[in-house]
Amino acid sequence: MSKKVLWKDAVNSLTNSWGRFIGIMLLMAVSAFAFIGLKMAGPDMRYTAQRYYRNINLADLTISSNYGLDNRDLQTLRNHAKNATLDLGYLRDTTVNNSKTSLRVLSETKSVSTNQIVSGKLPNENKQIAISYLLKDKYRLGEWIKLDNHNNLKTNRFKIVGFIRPSEYTDKSNIGQTTVGTGQLSGIAVVKKSAFNSSNYSIARIRFDKTKNLDPYSGAYQKFVDDNKKNLTKALSENGKTKKIELNKNLASAQKQIEQAKQQVRLAESNGLNLAERKALKEQEGNLNKQKQQIKQLGNVSYYINDRKNDPGYDTYQSNSEKIELITDIFPVFLFAVAALVSFSTMTRFIDEERQNIGVLRALGYSKFDTSLKFIVYSLTAALTGVLIGALGGYWLLPRIIFNSYTANLTLTNFQTLFSWKYLFLTIFIAVLCTTGAALIQLFFALRAKTNELLLPKPPKNGSRIFLERIKPLWQSLSFNYKVMLRNIFRYKVKMIMTILGIAGCTGLLMMGFGIRDSLAGIDQKQYGELIKYDLIAVDKKDLSGNQSRKLEQKLDSKQIKKYLPVHFENITKKINGTNQDISIIVPKEDKNINDYINLRNRQSGQKINLNNHGAVISEKLANLLNLKLGDKLTLNTNNGKKVKLPISRICEMYMGHYVLMNSDVYEKYFDQRMNDNAQLIELKSGVKTDDFANSLMKTEAVNAINLNTSNKQIIDSLIQSMDKVMLLLIGLAALLAIVVIFTLTTTNLEERMREISTLKVLGFYNKEASLYIYRETIILSIFGILFGFLIGNWLHSFIVDNLAPMNAMFRPGILFSNYLLSAIIPMLITAIMAIFVNRDIKEVNMLEALKSVD
Repeated sequence: MSKKVLWKDAVNSLTNSWGRFIGIMLLMAVSAFAFIGLKMAGPDMRYTAQRYYRNINLADLTISSNYGLDNRDLQTLRNHAKNATLDLGYLRDTTVNNSKTSLRVLSETKSVSTNQIVSGKLPNENKQIAISYLLKDKYRLGEWIKLDNHNNLKTNRFKIVGFIRPSEYTDKSNIGQTTVGTGQLSGIAVVKKSAFNSSNYSIARIRFDKTKNLDPYSGAYQKFVDDNKKNLTKALSENGKTKKIELNKNLASAQKQIEQAKQQVRLAESNGLNLAERKALKEQEGNLNKQKQQIKQLGNVSYYINDRKNDPGYDTYQSNSEKIELITDIFPVFLFAVAALVSFSTMTRFIDEERQNIGVLRALGYSKFDTSLKFIVYSLTAALTGVLIGALGGYWLLPRIIFNSYTANLTLTNFQTLFSWKYLFLTIFIAVLCTTGAALIQLFFALRAKTNELLLPKPPKNGSRIFLERIKPLWQSLSFNYKVMLRNIFRYKVKMIMTILGIAGCTGLLMMGFGIRDSLAGIDQKQYGELIKYDLIAVDKKDLSGNQSRKLEQKLDSKQIKKYLPVHFENITKKINGTNQDISIIVPKEDKNINDYINLRNRQSGQKINLNNHGAVISEKLANLLNLKLGDKLTLNTNNGKKVKLPISRICEMYMGHYVLMNSDVYEKYFDQRMNDNAQLIELKSGVKTDDFANSLMKTEAVNAINLNTSNKQIIDSLIQSMDKVMLLLIGLAALLAIVVIFTLTTTNLEERMREISTLKVLGFYNKEASLYIYRETIILSIFGILFGFLIGNWLHSFIVDNLAPMNAMFRPGILFSNYLLSAIIPMLITAIMAIFVNRDIKEVNMLEALKSVD
């Protein structure tokens, strides 16, 4: 038989029900866009970083020491870098033009961790310098700058010839700590290696040959680097022991020479030597004392062997690229689930409407496949068109938006996109399953009927008493219209379930997005408005001289400071879930005053926490990561290699960083050493600028490091900004899905009930009454869908909050009432807007439709 009629009928089905077709197409487009885009975002981000790291040949390990790297160290490094590229260089931290702007000046690298030129050029003369492009607003090309701390540089004046993107410092707001300026680095600079004048190298970089072909985010890469880091640490520690013996000898020799110098001074004074000779002896004594003091301040020989994760930007970027995949395992699943439900319902209704046409085609002798052709073409066209549109945005638009959101505070650039046939075919398969699969299932049941049964209209479902009818006072109080509405809702249970679940899914996704935004928005204010009350932590240098101690005391007693608390401060590292986490140990000299600086409280109850002799107080995020509860023990490895097991007495609210607090008795008992305060928690008076005070504090030369709350706030703000943009994107997708779902359900409901609407109008119903008769069901089902969506949204929010936050931060749990309100308003508003279009369509209904025969 001729198939021309079948193809014509298939094409006509596309044009005769545009509302249904566009609804299905948009459902598939939104789902494909979210699924492919979110699935590709993580791999695209990692691929972009891999290309960037490969282009700059980023070092796998960097090595430095507080005493520099001598020939013995260099020989050890060469032995461990036989199958690697070893780059040796210098560095110097300095302020610029007597300001608080601090630079880390590095010698140029030729082969490892090369820096990208943003504008200008790299230095080719000793008096030239290239600085970070982040400082372009402060300095210009051709400008001469003066470096204040230039002990190991040949000159202190440099001409800016270029702006660079530093390879090893990718975080814009957390470049690193320093001992000059405010204690926080402002930027990075590069000069020629020959511009330095130093006997020992300051830094070494190693790039292993094997890692060039490894994915830097893979377990194989990290294991290889960790093994080499472990071996190198062991070898260099042996050098440290030897060097310590030599330093002790030098210290003893210096002490002996000082005594001899003092004796010579006394003899010179008694023998009446001239002033010049006595002055020379005094200078010799002063230099020897300075050498002795320097050795004491540097302390034991320490080597710092860092991998790429030492750069906060590298670690944050890797974490973000992996965290986004957590969303991809949740968000698209709900999108496709909602799309599948609505598509199934839509195709089922479509086939029910075409039941008699199916019977006609079967009566004319067409096969079951021929009869199914129209529905297959219709569903495939809608599904494939939607997937094509969604895939275009999913491959090239959505990952780029996510990349830009997550790298707003990073220096990474040149985003690269990948293409995956796997995700495209998987999306097509799911889309076809949701549409064509649904059609085939319904056709299977329809085509089992006899032809003469198909030619007759499908008998309506029998009416039945619903539960509400048994509550007679309530039922009798309802009007006729509401009784009909309630009976229709429970009469068509599949339609009811599809509508409720569709709107519930959209509402749940909206709640998740709004909830996470609020969970993020509150943490900076809670952390640094309610919990952390001090402005900075100042860590003292070891073995302060009398002059340094006096300067520090004068600064602490100055009018700029409101109050300060002496504490013992120690920063240790603990590996948690394969990642090194910094833990701050704070032991106040007077524990009764700690709550004036850190508001220790329980998050759930708000109850105040005091330090006691039963154990330590730890921050909530640390407790969650290690699955610790009250009475458990926290195991820490101190910086001197001792293992400590601390009992947990309380768990405190904290949103950024890991904290362990205890009184001096607990510290001395479990750390087995006397508690000596080595830092101060400082709260400044109102109006005093933190940066200015930190700069003046560093000039006392008594402070080794400063941790500013302003810097920590910047880190939180950058996290919030990145996550906020991603959440806004997800909220937009959820809202778009809500629009498509309600549009599809409404248009389908309207199309299949045109005959009923025509009958109502013939019976004398006004347009508004007819619209409400039909649309009242949608409103009621939307309300039930929203209420069910609240449950879904709560679960989604809880899951994401627990798993999406970085390891050193915690999002604020709980959902605000405004989240419920916004998540309900959006679908209700869309429902209300659709009601306007429904009313317009009902006005245009031809009442003669009611007179047409259905036989």
